Amino acid sequence: MIDFGKYQNELVKLGSLSPNRYENIFKMYQNEDFIYFYNILNSVIIPEEIDKSFYYTVVINRKVPWTTISYEQYATMDLWWMICLMNNIKNPIKYAEPGQELKILKQEYLPLITETIKKLISL
Repeated sequence: MIDFGKYQNELVKLGSLSPNRYENIFKMYQNEDFIYFYNILNSVIIPEEIDKSFYYTVVINRKVPWTTISYEQYATMDLWWMICLMNNIKNPIKYAEPGQELKILKQEYLPLITETIKKLISL
């Protein structure tokens, strides 16, 4: 296994990803068959006791996928993973349920939190 120490957007051979994609927090590796992959075994946990000034809450009014919530809150489906992290959602395949209250990270803090996650994963 080769550790490039780089992210996909830094590797010219691979296509560029939207900056909001989950894959952007993981560095790239390559196996002996020259196949690229991510090490997604790293865990990312956002503390439950995050300062309330960093987020707002919404209450879900229907059964809905995380990508839809992401689009409604951030105008992109790509940030579903941040909503799941903020709310300690272990199974993103299961839809959000009516009445569920969710913490939504404010947009101005997205770059800060994403960069902090990348730094912590790299340790």
